[in-house]
Amino acid sequence: MALKSVYMRAIAAVLLGFTMLASAAPAADSPLAPLSRLAGHCWKGEFAEGGSWDRHCFEWAYDGKFLHDKHVVTGKRAPYGGETFYRYDAKGKRIVFHYFNSQGGYSEGDVQPAQNELRFPEERYEQGGKALVLRTFWRFEGATRMLAVTEQLKDGQWVEAWRITFSRE
Repeated sequence: MALKSVYMRAIAAVLLGFTMLASAAPAADSPLAPLSRLAGHCWKGEFAEGGSWDRHCFEWAYDGKFLHDKHVVTGKRAPYGGETFYRYDAKGKRIVFHYFNSQGGYSEGDVQPAQNELRFPEERYEQGGKALVLRTFWRFEGATRMLAVTEQLKDGQWVEAWRITFSRE
C-alpha cells in the first residue's frame, strides 16, 4: 500500500511539473508573443526536392524569456540537427535568434513578425571558416501549416536554397 502511495505522489509531482512548464508562456503583450503559435508544438516537413525531412520542436524556456527550437533533419540530408534560442533584445527593441548546429555552424539575426509571417532578414551563417548570407521567411497557412523558404545570396543575386512546407504534429 505504501509503494502505491509513493507511486501516486510521483505521478502527481510529474503532472504538476508539466502544468508549471506549460504555464511559463509569456503574456500576450510580451515582445515574444509573435512566436507563441510555435511554442509547445513540433512541426515537420519534407524538403521540396524530396527524400529529406526537417522536424522542429519549440518550447518556452526560463519562464517564457526564451523560445527554444530543437530541430533534426532525417533522410538524404541527414544526419543534421541544430538548436535555436529566440529572445527579446530590449536595447535594440527586436526579437533576435542564436542558432548552433551539429556540424559546428552558427548564425544569429533578427526576427521580424508580420501578419501571418515571421521574417528572418539577411543573416550570416558561418561554419568551418566559410560564410553564407541567407534570408528566410516562415508563412503560416492557418493554425497547422507553415511554408518556410530560405534564399542564399550568390554573386549578388538571391537564389532559393530550400523550401519546406511544415505541418504541425
